[in-house]
Order: sequence, then structure tokens, then C-alpha cells
Amino acid sequence: MAVNIFSSLIGRSLKDENGREIGRIVSFIIDSSGAIKEVLVENKSEEMIKYPIEKLKASEEEVLLVADVDGRAEKLCENLPILLRKREILETLFKNKEIMPDIYECLSAEIDKSINYMKLEAQSLLSDIESQIQHQESFIKMLHLARTFLEMEHGVGNVKDDVFRQSLLSILREIKYASYRKMNLLRVKDRVSNLILQTGVNISEKPVINVHITEQ
Repeated sequence: MAVNIFSSLIGRSLKDENGREIGRIVSFIIDSSGAIKEVLVENKSEEMIKYPIEKLKASEEEVLLVADVDGRAEKLCENLPILLRKREILETLFKNKEIMPDIYECLSAEIDKSINYMKLEAQSLLSDIESQIQHQESFIKMLHLARTFLEMEHGVGNVKDDVFRQSLLSILREIKYASYRKMNLLRVKDRVSNLILQTGVNISEKPVINVHITEQ
């Protein structure tokens, strides 16, 4: 995003992936070179919180703070297929004797290094996603236990009707948000898993091709 776009976001509401308001964007934090690095937000408690600019996703309708796993998955799904395609092109050029062996070896080594790094990142991301899914499942179970207690205490007359309705509404709303987060995590998990399956190549087993470059 251009600097003028960042400026236009000042004063707008920042929401999480569930559409809940986090706070109001008050400014952006720059480094010594003047590059924008973080967004500064005032939350509902009037506390100042900063977030990495990479997590910001803006549209005409709203400004969202993208979850960490979403951002990491987006990067992988965008960059890994491109690198693999470049690797294929490099192999073709080499087989057709259109590039020198030392250039091929140098470039292929760098691309393979990047591909393997992204594969490790994909495995790490899947592990983090699974951990977050389990956390959401535990959180949802805890909310249902809280609802059960509330229902029983209201049933025996220990909680007034208006207090019961307000508390129940809060619990049901949070169950909805937690379920949404879990479903989103499952979608991201499937996306990353499918990416690994679709682009699954063993770089260490790539064939070694011996060719001689001629002047023809």
C-alpha cells in the first residue's frame, strides 16, 4: 500500500477477522528510513497497541487485522508455486543446453534452498494451526460448561431472568466467534495441506544431468 493509502486509514476502525472492533487507527510507526512498519491503534480501553503492517488488510468497506496463520499461508500459497515453476523452467533451459552448467548449478541451488525453506515453513505452519485448533476446541468446551452452569443456576432461581439473558447472550456470541475461528483454521489447514500435496517434490532426489554446451 502506498503512503497516501495509509494516511487515509487514520481514524478508521480496525476489526479482527470476526468483524469485532479492535480499536481506532491513530497513526503509523516508521523506521529511520521512513518506511512504515507498524500500525498504532487505540483500543476501547484507550490503550495504544501496535501491530505489524503486514497484518493489515484494507478495503473500502473495512480495515481488518489478519490472523498470523492467514498471512503465513497467503505467503506460502503465493510464493511456493512460483518458485517451483521457476525450478521447472530452469531444468528445461538446462536440458535444452540454453544455459551454462555453472549458472544452472548456482541458480538451482539457490532456488532449492528457498523451496526447502518454504516446505519447512509449511510444516511449521501446519503444526501451529493444529495447536490453535485444539485451543479453540478447548475454549468452546469451556464456554459450553459455563453455559451449563448458568442454565442450572437460572433454573433453580439463583440467577435473575435479565442477568441470565444477558450472560447467555454473551456466551452464545463467544461460542459463535470461537466456532468461526476454528472453521477458518480448518480451511487454512486444508489449503496448506493441499499446497504441499500439489507441489510435493523431493529436491534432494533431483536428477543430475550431464551435458556439454556447444557453440551451435
